[in-house]
Amino acid sequence: MSFSSRKKSILPHILSMLVSVVIATAMWYTVSVRDRIEAQFEVNINYVGIPKNLIVTDGLINKVTVRMRGPQTLLRGIATQRLNQKIDLSMIKKGVTIVPLNTEHLAADYRAFEVLDVQPPRIVVNADVVVERSVPIQPIITSSLRSGALTVENVEVTPSQVILTGPESVLSEISSLRLPVIVDPKAAGMSVNQTLPLDSPGLVTVNPKSARVSYTITSGRVSLERKYRVQVTSEKSSSYTVEPKEVQLKLEVPEALAKSSSYLSSLKVSAIPPVDIQPGVQTEVDLHYRIPDGMTLLERPDHVTMTMKQGK
Repeated sequence: MSFSSRKKSILPHILSMLVSVVIATAMWYTVSVRDRIEAQFEVNINYVGIPKNLIVTDGLINKVTVRMRGPQTLLRGIATQRLNQKIDLSMIKKGVTIVPLNTEHLAADYRAFEVLDVQPPRIVVNADVVVERSVPIQPIITSSLRSGALTVENVEVTPSQVILTGPESVLSEISSLRLPVIVDPKAAGMSVNQTLPLDSPGLVTVNPKSARVSYTITSGRVSLERKYRVQVTSEKSSSYTVEPKEVQLKLEVPEALAKSSSYLSSLKVSAIPPVDIQPGVQTEVDLHYRIPDGMTLLERPDHVTMTMKQGK
């Protein structure tokens, strides 16, 4: 084969390669140069590398706002994704550490784009040493009644102590773990056993997570009878009369409150006029009772007769 014939056979291949290079260059230009835009995204932050002997007490954020420039096609694609960024906290110490979140730190993960801005550009991390401490459980007896209305004795908590784990600065202020024990305001002369969850301050864990409480309610309850006026619940209450005007009730109350006029008077009896009530016509209506905590109604009427005054 002559040189001229070989040259003719190679020429189509050379032309094909040139066309491919031109097409590739055009595609690169379209993707990388032409139609470059700026866009802003929210990036979720995941923290790694926190030293085991430290706990972060303040300064962590959930996300940052990143402004980038790049090809429109690629930025549109990234806009549909959930963006995440790992932040290494292995360098933090006890106290305050400033961790940069600037463009240089994020650029490596977004090489196809130009990272223009990160907000916030840094986080200020506050860390403390993790310690353990054994403290006693302090039961706090409470109820919805006033102090002294119920008498509780023989209070026992099992276990009597718990292990707290958390920041040294927090645990140094804790001498005991409070355990609220809410007593039934209607209970009297009974022994109670409860398993209650233990609550601890933020960043502090407690072991075990619950305790068993036993106690005896030594206060009693008494029965008494008392009259209460029936109140008409209406903006024009004077337009109605009820019969009887007062109702006789039999009550059971904590013994310590049997002579408390403020407590006994907190019981309210009311009647609501029906929509279709007619002037001068007696209508039977239901009674409504607002009963204070700790009180039980043993005997009560359910209805009264209501009359709307003539001319009203």
